[in-house]
Amino acid sequence: MRHSFGNAKRCKFVSIVVLIFAASFVPPASSNADDTPNDRAAEKAQRLKYLTELAGNMLVTLNEPASATGILDTQPVLRYSNPVRNFFSDGAVYLWRHDDQPILLGALSVRGNGAVFCEFATLQSTPLRCDIANGRPAWTPEKTSQVDVPLSVEGLPSANRQAFVMRRLIRRFKIQMQEPNDPDNVKELRLLNKPLIEWSDEKTNSTAMCFGFTETNDPEGLVIIKYNGSPSPNQSQWTYTLARMTSRPLSFYLDGQSIYEVKGYWSNPRSPKDSYLEQRLSEYNP
Repeated sequence: MRHSFGNAKRCKFVSIVVLIFAASFVPPASSNADDTPNDRAAEKAQRLKYLTELAGNMLVTLNEPASATGILDTQPVLRYSNPVRNFFSDGAVYLWRHDDQPILLGALSVRGNGAVFCEFATLQSTPLRCDIANGRPAWTPEKTSQVDVPLSVEGLPSANRQAFVMRRLIRRFKIQMQEPNDPDNVKELRLLNKPLIEWSDEKTNSTAMCFGFTETNDPEGLVIIKYNGSPSPNQSQWTYTLARMTSRPLSFYLDGQSIYEVKGYWSNPRSPKDSYLEQRLSEYNP
């Protein structure tokens, strides 16, 4: 009898535990689980529309030829987020061209706190003017260094092999980024898998690729490699161009040797003629 009574107590205890567990377990509403990805996708689409309209309101003109207008590619060359620096940030890199030649790359982003920023880099030495939206002063960059620097390359590529050679040559370049207030915090940037831009010019028989180096998935530094099939007397057959796409200090290396350094953007005097621009534009209010 004692044995049966003990079993009954144990069964009653187990039943109570099961009932308590069942009562405390409330499955999440299926609609909430489904809404989160949909809401995030809708928000990303809305942000991209906003950034594209913002880029379209910026007027880019060249000094040579006089008053020539840069044409915006409304399809961004790169869409990115930066989870390391800003949670749920959204950015897009846009390209402006003139006569099919890239002249300007601009990254526009909504950062995690809702601030809207632009980061612009001119890609060639021809002076230009960029009228920023929201009544900001014009940016008038003049790129006077690290443009079409001669690059030593052994041998000549066969026809239609320039692109293959460029993908090999870019491996000779490295970029390191430093935290502005921590000189010991240095990291080597990662080369993006694909070139941001590639183009050719039948008039000059040239081909070029613009490669991005990144900490996460947005470019912090740029290297352009160009092949001149019919170089002029004062022009090298292979050249490279360097550009920053971050306010943090950068060090560029070729074959392990330092070739170019840029200091922190915000901690140094700035000028509208700088070849790089970073600026807070507005607040994002959807």
